[in-house]
Amino acid sequence: MAFDIPSRNRPRAPAVTDARMIRTRQALNRALLALLERKQLERITIRDIVAEAGVGYATFFRHHPSKEELLNAIAAEQVGRLMALTMPLLDATDTRVSCLALCAYVGKHRSLWSALLTGGAAGTLRAEFIRLAMRGATSQPVRHCLPVELGTVCGVAATIEILAWWLRRPDGEYSAEQVAEFLDRLVVAPATHYGRGVERPKKKTRKSRRALPNDSRS
Repeated sequence: MAFDIPSRNRPRAPAVTDARMIRTRQALNRALLALLERKQLERITIRDIVAEAGVGYATFFRHHPSKEELLNAIAAEQVGRLMALTMPLLDATDTRVSCLALCAYVGKHRSLWSALLTGGAAGTLRAEFIRLAMRGATSQPVRHCLPVELGTVCGVAATIEILAWWLRRPDGEYSAEQVAEFLDRLVVAPATHYGRGVERPKKKTRKSRRALPNDSRS
C-alpha cells in the first residue's frame, strides 16, 4: 500500500520539482532581462514575460506575485554577487584593484547590467545596493565622523551613476580599466581618504585642564 511507504524514503519527487522550479525561475529571469533591453518596465506585461519565457501564465504567480518582485529578485541576486567585490572598497588599501574588480564584473555581464541600469530597473537596483551596503557598513568599526548612512547612500548613488553612464556609451569606448580609474578618483579614493584623515576628536582637553591644578601644586 502507498501508506506503508514512509515519506523519508521518497526523496526524488521533491528534487525533480525543485529542479523544475529552478529552470522556470531562470527562464523568467532571462525573459524579463531580454524584454528590458527592448522596452521600459512600465510597458512590459506579465503576459509578455511568460511568452518570452515559454511558460504558462499561472506559472508566473507560483514564483512571483508581480513583475516588480521578479525584478527585485534579479537585482538582489546580481547585487549580492557584486557586493562580494564591492565590500573591499570600504576598507581596502589598494582601492584601484577593488574598483577594477567591480568594473570587470559589470563589463563581463554588460548586457545584463545595461538592462538593469538603463532599462528601467535602476531604482530597484540602487535600493537593493544601498540595503546590502548598509548591512555591511554597519558591521564595520567607525573610524571617522562621517555618518555611515550618508556615506553609504552617497557612495552607492555615485557608483551606480558612473556605471550607468558607462553602459550608455558605445561598447568599447571606455575600458573597464578606465572606468575603474574614474570610480576610484571620483568616489572611492576621496571617501577612504576622508575616512582615514578625519577621526573623531579625542577628549584630552578636559583632562589637561584638570591636570593643571595638580601640576601647579607640585
